[in-house]
Amino acid sequence: MGLIFSASELRSEEKIQVSLRPAEETTFGENKLSVSLTSGPSFDVGKNANEDLLCSNFVSVHWQLDDVGNPGWRRGNTEWITSAYFHPVVDGTEDRFVGGVFGPRYNFVQEGWKFIPYLGARVGFGFNDSRDNSELPGAQGQDFVFTFLVETGVRYVVNETIDISIGALYQHFSNAALSEPAHLNYGLDVLGPMASVNFKF
Repeated sequence: MGLIFSASELRSEEKIQVSLRPAEETTFGENKLSVSLTSGPSFDVGKNANEDLLCSNFVSVHWQLDDVGNPGWRRGNTEWITSAYFHPVVDGTEDRFVGGVFGPRYNFVQEGWKFIPYLGARVGFGFNDSRDNSELPGAQGQDFVFTFLVETGVRYVVNETIDISIGALYQHFSNAALSEPAHLNYGLDVLGPMASVNFKF
């Protein structure tokens, strides 16, 4: 009977250890993959263009490039993010911005933490519907644009399958003066809060 009790106790202990595994074991590690959905309002902070408010939406694939490493506050790992975005214009001249961006994000993974700060940047391209509006002051000079973004925030590890994040994102759009001299390149700078849910494989 004593042996049976000990075995049962051991199984319970193993279950507790599994449920209390740190975030880095369940979320962060080389070649781990996940998909995220991100959304939030983006406000025009440059005031060069006619867009005042965008509804920013991203669908992203995250690929962990390495295991958790580095000492002290730099402890963490890097992931590569490839995203498709669709930003309907809620208040502005154009109707939408759509395209793709890609780039790295660094996760500051401290031992035992479930809240993980991050910092990232991505570059890419996009399209809008500017051609019918290109004579209007502040309208985009052409449909094709380049874009880059920077982001920061905090991820919360819910469980082995899901984590969520809240952060801030700045994104810039510009045609790099390809529309000039026929049409001015006003560019667009937007900033806003973002919420995201991440599904891990």
